[in-house]
Amino acid sequence: MKLILQIALGVFLGTLASQLTIDAWRDHQENLAKQAAETLRAEQEKVRLEQGERIRNLLMQGRQDNTRAIKPPAGFVPDDAQAEMLKAE
Repeated sequence: MKLILQIALGVFLGTLASQLTIDAWRDHQENLAKQAAETLRAEQEKVRLEQGERIRNLLMQGRQDNTRAIKPPAGFVPDDAQAEMLKAE
């Protein structure tokens, strides 16, 4: 009977140890996957922000070029403003 209890205890402890090891390994792998996903998300966010900054710079350059290229002469009144001035009179 004593031998059966020793075997049962050994099987129980072996099963418990293997389950704890498997859980620890699974947690470790999940942490590695989370870190990899976090790194990837951070890189994608950085690229997105850089692209947004490049687009913003291009738009600002385009606006600056447009304002330099088209300068109305002094005293120029757009057609819409002239129509509104006539309605007011």
